[in-house]
Amino acid sequence: MPLPVYYDTRLNPVTFDFANFLINAESSRQFTPYTSMFLYIIAPTFRQVSPRDNEYDVSEKNWRVHHILSQIPKLLPTVVKIDIQQSLPSHELAPGFPPNYPGGRDKDPRFFYSPSFMLQLFDKGAKVQQFQASEHAKTLARTYTRGHSYVTISLRTSQFQAVRNSNIKAWYKLSLALKEKGIRVLVIPDFEDCFNDRLAWKYDWEVVDFAAHDLDLRLALYEDATDNFAVNNGVVTALFYSKCPFKMFNVGVPALQTTNEKFITMHWQTKFGDSPRIFQENQNWIWQKDSLENLMAYIDV
Repeated sequence: MPLPVYYDTRLNPVTFDFANFLINAESSRQFTPYTSMFLYIIAPTFRQVSPRDNEYDVSEKNWRVHHILSQIPKLLPTVVKIDIQQSLPSHELAPGFPPNYPGGRDKDPRFFYSPSFMLQLFDKGAKVQQFQASEHAKTLARTYTRGHSYVTISLRTSQFQAVRNSNIKAWYKLSLALKEKGIRVLVIPDFEDCFNDRLAWKYDWEVVDFAAHDLDLRLALYEDATDNFAVNNGVVTALFYSKCPFKMFNVGVPALQTTNEKFITMHWQTKFGDSPRIFQENQNWIWQKDSLENLMAYIDV
């Protein structure tokens, strides 16, 4: 029998933080007799807690339920069913994850999508790097790359919290340096950029917009890449819980509460300059800004 997993948007955000929640559920499942999970996304209304919660209207939040919350579970093989309910359940819910849902209030809902919860389970032996692309997504990605080696650059050019955005000029210069070495560079644009200013298309490099629209295809590209470069951005959470190599810059952004050094080191239980202990040797947080000088210093492909 699968473990019932409940994600309630009245209590939790419609963001890529859902990846943390899903891995927390999977890590918890590993200590039970359950061999799979049924995921129930309960979305009758939405919470209004964070600046991001207040930024989006209901129509966008509903869209994010289907574009983000329903896409991330496809990267986790133990999720065998996804059920989106836009009304409250009409029947009694079976016990599952979170263990206090729906009635208990002994834990802050944020605890169950916190990296600190996942780290506790990791220290007990849970295997947390479980995300993987589907076989067909791998086939499509390999058809596109035609067996050539490559690296990826994932851009952030969002209108929300723009201080976190990629230094796109520096990344372009880096791509030129890599091309001079004979290294193919695939640039994954910000999803918003596909519909707004299309900044990624203003440079002479290879833009793979299909990976911005489909998380499964994005991870398939990441899996075969020699290396993957990015800045701190929700969508690259998929890298954290995979076995893909990556270097993520701009880890700490002091101007924002949820990306400053104190917040990150507390929730990820790491020191400034270090990477979380769940990462492999080829998975690294780079705390420096993505200036051209810093980018060039870390390019060792």
